[in-house]
Amino acid sequence: MALEGVPGVTDTEIRFAVIGIRSNNPLGTCILDCYLDGIRSYFEYRNAEGGLFGRELVVHEELDDELLQNQVRALEVIAGEDSFAAFSATLVASGWGDLDEAAIPTYVWNIHATESANRFNIFGHIPAMCAECTQRHVPYLAKISGATKAASLGYGISENSKVCAQSVAASIDRYSADIGVEMGYFNDDMDYGLPNGIAPEVTAMMEAGVDFVSTCMDLNGMKTMAQEMKRQGMEAVLYHPNTYNHPFVAEAGDLFDGDYVAPQFEPFEADSGNELAAAFQVQMASEERELSELAMIGWINAHTAFEALLGVGPEFARASVIAEMNGRTSWDAGGLIVPIDWTRQHVPTTPDDQSNGYLLECAASLRMSGGAMETVADPATPWICWDNADQAWSEPQQVSFGG
Repeated sequence: MALEGVPGVTDTEIRFAVIGIRSNNPLGTCILDCYLDGIRSYFEYRNAEGGLFGRELVVHEELDDELLQNQVRALEVIAGEDSFAAFSATLVASGWGDLDEAAIPTYVWNIHATESANRFNIFGHIPAMCAECTQRHVPYLAKISGATKAASLGYGISENSKVCAQSVAASIDRYSADIGVEMGYFNDDMDYGLPNGIAPEVTAMMEAGVDFVSTCMDLNGMKTMAQEMKRQGMEAVLYHPNTYNHPFVAEAGDLFDGDYVAPQFEPFEADSGNELAAAFQVQMASEERELSELAMIGWINAHTAFEALLGVGPEFARASVIAEMNGRTSWDAGGLIVPIDWTRQHVPTTPDDQSNGYLLECAASLRMSGGAMETVADPATPWICWDNADQAWSEPQQVSFGG
């Protein structure tokens, strides 16, 4: 029977809204539809087992925010009271604050540090992050690539991209003596999408002796850069923050050979024996859906929603579901992500206060070759991790979660 006073719950269904970008996507990539693939696949996986508390999990509202209408769509969900909780994968997260203030459990593709910070009803596949803090991951990749001089680039129009580029440069500087790599070139004022190309910057990097390039740019920008580097004969390894896209990499052939990318979940190339990862691939294949980064984020978000409901039990409400997840001190989504302590990590760390950070700094690094990808670490232990109790340089450990 329906729960008295609980929106979006009927005798037979627990209903969810999904808000994301389909129209007017400047990246041209699959976001909302791929995200929906993962959510629907997870719901179908659980519904085949009997659903939850005698009800099926369903996507009841599917809302395209058309890039700049995220807040409008969020307010529609709030006013409609037809969905129990919300999911969101978007490029402009203007409605997350409204969903948080309405105390609606909201599960998100968290590429928005500012919009997720200090909002205790929003649960990302990663927590609120410190964009300006130094990290060891990119310096480690520069080291193992054999580089001696690094470059860091970002888009000038995006504050997130600028701060990211500055953070990478600061990280290289901090660990330079440990890794044998120094900064050779920095530019955080690139034109978005590189409409005029990147020839002068590539020439400048070549003249500076750069042999490792990290950017805070989209996958199309990375392709433009790699093509220009090839044209000019520049030999350097690239770190791609946003190129975990198998069709895109396959189409590029050998263009990205030797480059690195790191998804924020256990990659499809891992072989850790993770049951939920295997279930994802089986369920996606059964529905003839294509594996993608956004599909896995959707699957992880849906699993988070499911486990929060399951933890409360059949007499659930929005507030109790939120409180259940906010009590988790080592949430790893069945081993798919680095463990999050939701009692602390809604509040981001700062360069001066790391108390709300991850216990481990981890990255699931992959090396690209011949249009394919392989884990840098052993596929059975695909995460490369450092203990965050000490920010000093150390060699990483190889880890898997959920086992």
